[in-house]
Amino acid sequence: MLKEILKNLAVEKKRAGLPDFVIVNFLKEAMQFPVLSFIYNSKKYKNFIFTGGSALRVCYGLPRLSEDLDFDLEPRDFKRLDLEKMGAELSEYFKNNFLISPSCRAQGQSRLYLKFPILKELDISYGEGSSFLYVKIEPEPCQFKNFEAELTPASSYGFNFLIKNYNLKFLMTGKIIAILERRWFKGKNNAVNIKGRDFYDLYWYLSKNIKPDFIILSEKFSINSEAKLKKALKEKIKKEIDGAKLAYDLKNFFSDQTFVADFCKNYQKIMEKYLA
Repeated sequence: MLKEILKNLAVEKKRAGLPDFVIVNFLKEAMQFPVLSFIYNSKKYKNFIFTGGSALRVCYGLPRLSEDLDFDLEPRDFKRLDLEKMGAELSEYFKNNFLISPSCRAQGQSRLYLKFPILKELDISYGEGSSFLYVKIEPEPCQFKNFEAELTPASSYGFNFLIKNYNLKFLMTGKIIAILERRWFKGKNNAVNIKGRDFYDLYWYLSKNIKPDFIILSEKFSINSEAKLKKALKEKIKKEIDGAKLAYDLKNFFSDQTFVADFCKNYQKIMEKYLA
């Protein structure tokens, strides 16, 4: 069943003329659902708090794709988490239920990579000819002392489960922290120093009139009001954003590359009304 879903998805997106680097992220998204089903239908892992861009897409309908599964864990849960064991359990789950045998590699306590040898079979070229479709799980200790979580029913690709996720206020707070603190360098001579997806998500939150938790932002950055937040974001955007840097990352997460080019080219103008 799962292989057929992936094959049909790859054929559909190729017929639509999408580049392989976007199709790969559609395939990753499809593979996220059995992983999420495993996590949230397990007594051992169902307290994982879903966060990041994938949580925003699955739980709240963010228009862009997302490639990783990010989770926060209460300190006691993070301390006893065994990613090597979780990887072995996931590998067995896929083998028994879907006749797919991913290899798993844990990177310390912070990352678990699932590698599915399926891209060649789907006629998808990615990276330097890799035949592996990667799904990355990134758990972290919960960064908030007091937070608000929700339970969100999810149903897609034949999978059904109940997600534990941060609400929009705390998802936005986490995104703002990432924008103000994240160190990320890509491209020739590491010239790209921002994640375009972060700044698209910022636009999305502001366009929905979502407000962050100012108690947390005040503790971390002395930002205790909307006016101070807008000032900090305007300075960040003015100093670091240009269309090419935004598009470098963001192009991977939208089907419509013309939209990406136009959005990135006009980003500062688009954001004026939200940061005035």
